[in-house]
Amino acid sequence: MIPVSHPLSERAALFVRLWVGLIIGLIVAFLVDDKGLKISESVLSADWQDVLAQCLVLVAFIICAGASVMRRVSLAIWTALSAALLLLILWHIRIYSGDRNSSELQFILIVLALVFIANELVSSADQARKPFAPYELYFDEAWKRGAQLILAIGFTLLFWGILWMGAALLGFIGFNWLEELLKNVFFAFPVTGLAFASAVHLGDIQPKLLVNVRGLALGVLAWLLPVITLIGTIFGISLAFSGLQPLWDTKAATVTLLGACIGFVLLINAAFQQDETDHKVHVVLKWSVKLAALLLLVFAMLAAWSLGLRINQYGLTIDRTFAGMVVVIALAYGIGYSTAVFWRGPWMELLKPLNIGLAVFKCIVFIAILTPLAAPARLSVDNQVKRLTSGVTKPDTFDWGFLRYDTGTYGTKAIDQLIQSPNATIAKMAAHAKAEKMDVRHALFGDNDLSQAQRPDLSKLEVVLPKGAALPASFVAENFNKEVEDFVPDCLVRKPKDDPWTCKAAMLDLDGDAQPEVLIMTPSGDVTAFKQWRNKWVLIRGNVDPSQKLATESFKKADIRVVNPLFKDVMIGETRVQFLAKHRSPDIILDANPPPPTAPKAQSKKPAAQAPSKP
Repeated sequence: MIPVSHPLSERAALFVRLWVGLIIGLIVAFLVDDKGLKISESVLSADWQDVLAQCLVLVAFIICAGASVMRRVSLAIWTALSAALLLLILWHIRIYSGDRNSSELQFILIVLALVFIANELVSSADQARKPFAPYELYFDEAWKRGAQLILAIGFTLLFWGILWMGAALLGFIGFNWLEELLKNVFFAFPVTGLAFASAVHLGDIQPKLLVNVRGLALGVLAWLLPVITLIGTIFGISLAFSGLQPLWDTKAATVTLLGACIGFVLLINAAFQQDETDHKVHVVLKWSVKLAALLLLVFAMLAAWSLGLRINQYGLTIDRTFAGMVVVIALAYGIGYSTAVFWRGPWMELLKPLNIGLAVFKCIVFIAILTPLAAPARLSVDNQVKRLTSGVTKPDTFDWGFLRYDTGTYGTKAIDQLIQSPNATIAKMAAHAKAEKMDVRHALFGDNDLSQAQRPDLSKLEVVLPKGAALPASFVAENFNKEVEDFVPDCLVRKPKDDPWTCKAAMLDLDGDAQPEVLIMTPSGDVTAFKQWRNKWVLIRGNVDPSQKLATESFKKADIRVVNPLFKDVMIGETRVQFLAKHRSPDIILDANPPPPTAPKAQSKKPAAQAPSKP
């Protein structure tokens, strides 16, 4: 018997990892499979099954990572605590906040970062037998686990590549049983778990491999630091002459600055590693670390300023809340690292306790963001509703779809409260948002009515063909906001804000009825047409071959003409069949068996493309 106060042996750790991969793979397959949903729907809802499946996958990683380094009792307690916390977090994201929106990727990345950082903090502390391990142990374990994780993912993908190659080879000779087996989740998930668990264990028994991979990665990253530091210095000096307005005008200042902050943190630590205790640091890297630490603070302050301007102007949204989280972390790193530059003692010695403290700080921030404590949906709903009720945002320009669809229970509860508002307009639009299953445009514009200031004046839309012509009065008067079709260009619904040029129009007779249709090209190159039918302008979708790129400059220059279709339609009974040409690249060779170089010069008169060989 292995004492509970000791880690598992190498052999026992292998068995634990394999069993975890197999059993959790089977459970997850049961939860996500359609048949499994029907069997267990009386016990768990579909949302809860997804939450449980995601939780089990993350718990499997925790067990596999700590099986050979953590004490048995510590691993059991940590697994139970982390599983409970993950269930709370995933439930809150999926059921309460509503993860079916554009922020789902951010949630996933934060959960993964939280699991990795927290697991390394707990695992290293358990190995050191005290609440906080020495910095050197944290550094070794974190970089080792990162390299191990990347290699395990690569091994698993390569494993599946080999399986699919084998399925393809068998399929060539008429045997499809392996392909069907690979598509079965009750085979695919357990096999994936076994492959990943095996790869993790191989990393543990081959420590030299991980050390070499880590050393190579750190060496490459370290010498990228002088490059980014030089670029950051040039950027900072240039701002002193140009001012900040050109930076704000990019509309992407916050994201760019925060990306630079993340790069600084990663490369500073790659260059610093474990101080000079195990290797001599080049003087260029030493000065680059100090300068980069100061630039980190400058960039973090600029990002905070940029984000503050956007929030003050447009209010808080889910994405801006995530950006605020990164800004807070970047400021903490900037202040701490800048302090380390001027700290007395060995070179940047303060980074060691700072990195440990900042890792704990990040976990706290992540947990707050992922739970009701500082949920982006809750914070953004509270801020937007406050702007609405205080009059900063008008009811007819308020994004009701944001509350209705993007913020889960927080948004729907806010709508219920707004229905009771003493402001009749707010109450009416809130009731409309709750009662109607709005489409994309209704979600943006609420009660189908935009303020006159927001609506575009279509009479000012430039007509490139015929040159100088005016759009029909009926087209100008059409209320395209009431159109349920999602493909109506936004420039026909409300005034564009940030587009370098607005839509362009052309009038051509597309169907030969002597009445011109209206073509609209958006700044992004999308083309739609509108035909007047029963006193209403209806949309006709355009289709462009994916292999061809529509030139917006040609449209603006009125290089537009009507041509006959490549293929005429065919009527089969009362059904119309349309044929579309499918283009292929001219450099594709269809002949799979060309003649050998030493073959006679006589060649077949029939081109290879006309007589492809059968695979």
